Amino acid sequence: MSGTAAGPYNQAVPAPRPPSRSFPWVLAGVSGLLLVLAFPPFALWPLAWIALVPLLRAAREAESPRDAANLGGFTGLVFYAVSLGWFRHVFNLPVSVAFWCIFATWIALFTALARWLWDRCRVGNGGAGRELGWALACGVAWTGFEYFRSEVWFLNNAWLALGFSQVPCPAVLQTCAVAGVYGLSCLLVFANASFGLALRGRSAAPLAALALILGLAGWGAARVRHLPVTAGTMLRVALVQDETFSLDRHARYSMGPGARDAQLVVWPEVSINVPPKQEARHLELLARKLRGSRAVAVIGVVVIESEDPQTARFRNFAWVLAPGGALLGRYDKFHPIPVVEAALAPNPDPWPVATPAGRLGIQICYDLDFENGSRLVAGRRANLLVVPNLDPWEWGRWQHLQHSAMAPVRAVETGLWLVRAASSGSSQIIDPAGRIRDSLAPGTEGVLAGEVFLGRRPTAYLAGGWWTGRVCLFLTLLLSLAALRGRALDFKILQNLKI
Repeated sequence: MSGTAAGPYNQAVPAPRPPSRSFPWVLAGVSGLLLVLAFPPFALWPLAWIALVPLLRAAREAESPRDAANLGGFTGLVFYAVSLGWFRHVFNLPVSVAFWCIFATWIALFTALARWLWDRCRVGNGGAGRELGWALACGVAWTGFEYFRSEVWFLNNAWLALGFSQVPCPAVLQTCAVAGVYGLSCLLVFANASFGLALRGRSAAPLAALALILGLAGWGAARVRHLPVTAGTMLRVALVQDETFSLDRHARYSMGPGARDAQLVVWPEVSINVPPKQEARHLELLARKLRGSRAVAVIGVVVIESEDPQTARFRNFAWVLAPGGALLGRYDKFHPIPVVEAALAPNPDPWPVATPAGRLGIQICYDLDFENGSRLVAGRRANLLVVPNLDPWEWGRWQHLQHSAMAPVRAVETGLWLVRAASSGSSQIIDPAGRIRDSLAPGTEGVLAGEVFLGRRPTAYLAGGWWTGRVCLFLTLLLSLAALRGRALDFKILQNLKI
């Protein structure tokens, strides 16, 4: 009998309907949308703890790692095409689509590996322990891929690393003081994988994840309450937020009411454009413009050596001037933006600059997106992170909010106060617990004045927690090699069976 099955007393009942082929794609799309909502401008940070649950369910039920990879790629395309839609203001549409696809590839690889690991998890006895191991392996694998795409390969970009979603929750964010943003990403994915197992019935993984999260959150809340963020020398700062690139305008802000009593004034990245071989002249001009100021000044400078596209070279750095205009030091950009700043020679060895306002650990804009710059200058006894930043207003509000959400993580990792002068926002004053003490909204102009403290607060992250991302990458490579070897053996066995 077509479409029916024999029930009790030979009554015909409908046969079970096969699962819809579109349902896994719906789950993958839901994960992509939840990830979008977890990050700015929405910043619904609790969603990051469950955003991957639908995708991982679909991956577990996929017929093969290849099918799972396709689902992960779809999640990535939804996530990045929406959240990084502002790429169209930086690149043309074809290049933007290419970048979205590249970003999505890492989620596809993670999902394929998670599916392969699930097959290994189901072999043999000890199901509860194996499920917990699978959830932990998912956290490690996600973090390994995330660390590679963020810090290692030639198109390195840490934008929307999962741990950055937790900036609105200081208690959870304190995990970064131990294991950094990549440790927090690992915890988030472990939680997602564990909570997804709760849908399958009894499992120890969800309870273990919940206990770990509550324990870390409780410790983090206590750390926020008791961290001596106001210990040390107090320093008055003034951050200029202006995108006119006018020396006169920046100087007026620096000498105006909001900055008159400041001991440190910071201008945005590339505040002034200096022609080649005219640096000495511009230093003299700055000294005249800032005459009477009692503040150390950090000035973002660009020197374009050649306008010829074939030989284009430029320098992007910050001058550090004493009150009175004497040059105290210079910091060159450490991380040029891939593609956009291909002609910029990077700083090979970043060091803090000693000033009357303290040892300033300068990070220029994109530098702060990476863990190693702030870690290096903090380890070299910087007692304040200072960030001249350029986020053109034409890139859009989403870009500004996403970039601003990355800075608090570096304050927590290093245990230092952080000040960030952005060309069109958000300029920020952030304490070592990652709390934004004051800010200027994107799209506004003016001076953000406030107080910071120069006491150094060593963290477990600086002592060795920064290895978390590297260890996860190493383990992910081992897992990936094992998966490739396993697939090769399976293929060989199938060939032999056909013979």
